[in-house]
Amino acid sequence: MPKTKEDIIKISQAEMDRRLEECYDALYEKSLALCVEHDSQIVASTMLAQALRLYKTVLDEDEFKAMVNTVVETADQIEPYRASKLH
Repeated sequence: MPKTKEDIIKISQAEMDRRLEECYDALYEKSLALCVEHDSQIVASTMLAQALRLYKTVLDEDEFKAMVNTVVETADQIEPYRASKLH
Protein backbone atom coordinates (compact mmCIF):
# COMPACT_ATOMS: atom_id res chain seq x y z
CA MET A 1 0.00 0.00 0.00
CA PRO A 2 1.39 3.43 -0.92
CA LYS A 3 2.75 5.65 1.83
CA THR A 4 3.84 8.83 0.06
CA LYS A 5 2.29 11.18 -2.47
CA GLU A 6 4.91 10.05 -4.97
CA ASP A 7 3.85 6.41 -4.53
CA ILE A 8 0.20 7.34 -5.01
CA ILE A 9 0.96 9.14 -8.29
CA LYS A 10 2.47 5.91 -9.68
CA ILE A 11 -0.83 4.00 -9.24
CA SER A 12 -3.25 3.99 -12.17
CA GLN A 13 -6.57 5.80 -11.84
CA ALA A 14 -8.43 2.50 -12.26
CA GLU A 15 -6.48 0.98 -9.37
CA MET A 16 -7.13 4.02 -7.20
CA ASP A 17 -10.84 3.83 -8.02
CA ARG A 18 -10.88 0.14 -7.12
CA ARG A 19 -9.13 0.77 -3.81
CA LEU A 20 -11.42 3.68 -3.00
CA GLU A 21 -14.53 1.58 -3.64
CA GLU A 22 -13.14 -1.31 -1.61
CA CYS A 23 -12.37 0.97 1.34
CA TYR A 24 -15.73 2.75 1.06
CA ASP A 25 -17.63 -0.53 1.04
CA ALA A 26 -15.73 -1.90 4.04
CA LEU A 27 -16.28 1.26 6.09
CA TYR A 28 -19.94 1.42 5.05
CA GLU A 29 -20.53 -2.15 6.25
CA LYS A 30 -18.73 -1.45 9.52
CA SER A 31 -20.67 1.77 10.10
CA LEU A 32 -23.99 0.00 9.52
CA ALA A 33 -22.99 -2.70 12.00
CA LEU A 34 -22.01 -0.06 14.57
CA CYS A 35 -25.35 1.73 14.07
CA VAL A 36 -27.15 -1.43 15.19
CA GLU A 37 -25.47 -1.14 18.60
CA HIS A 38 -25.02 2.65 18.89
CA ASP A 39 -26.90 5.79 17.98
CA SER A 40 -26.06 6.80 14.40
CA GLN A 41 -24.96 10.28 15.50
CA ILE A 42 -22.40 8.72 17.86
CA VAL A 43 -21.05 6.61 15.00
CA ALA A 44 -20.98 9.56 12.59
CA SER A 45 -19.27 11.92 15.02
CA THR A 46 -16.65 9.31 15.85
CA MET A 47 -15.97 8.63 12.16
CA LEU A 48 -15.72 12.36 11.44
CA ALA A 49 -13.29 12.90 14.31
CA GLN A 50 -11.11 10.03 13.11
CA ALA A 51 -11.24 11.23 9.50
CA LEU A 52 -10.16 14.73 10.49
CA ARG A 53 -7.28 13.31 12.55
CA LEU A 54 -6.16 11.24 9.55
CA TYR A 55 -6.26 14.29 7.29
CA LYS A 56 -4.40 16.34 9.91
CA THR A 57 -1.73 13.61 9.97
CA VAL A 58 -1.17 13.29 6.21
CA LEU A 59 -1.77 16.85 4.97
CA ASP A 60 0.18 19.99 5.72
CA GLU A 61 -1.71 22.85 7.38
CA ASP A 62 -2.68 24.62 4.13
CA GLU A 63 -3.86 21.38 2.53
CA PHE A 64 -5.86 20.52 5.65
CA LYS A 65 -7.58 23.91 5.70
CA ALA A 66 -8.33 23.66 1.96
CA MET A 67 -9.86 20.21 2.44
CA VAL A 68 -12.05 21.39 5.34
CA ASN A 69 -13.15 24.42 3.31
CA THR A 70 -14.04 22.16 0.39
CA VAL A 71 -16.23 20.04 2.67
CA VAL A 72 -18.03 23.14 3.95
CA GLU A 73 -18.44 24.61 0.46
CA THR A 74 -19.88 21.39 -0.97
CA ALA A 75 -22.05 20.44 2.03
CA ASP A 76 -25.26 20.99 0.06
CA GLN A 77 -24.18 18.31 -2.42
CA ILE A 78 -24.00 15.57 0.24
CA GLU A 79 -26.82 13.07 -0.11
CA PRO A 80 -28.33 11.36 2.94
CA TYR A 81 -28.76 7.60 3.06
CA ARG A 82 -32.23 6.55 1.93
CA ALA A 83 -33.35 5.58 5.43
CA SER A 84 -33.64 8.53 7.80
CA LYS A 85 -32.12 6.46 10.60
CA LEU A 86 -29.57 3.72 10.29
CA HIS A 87 -30.73 1.79 13.34
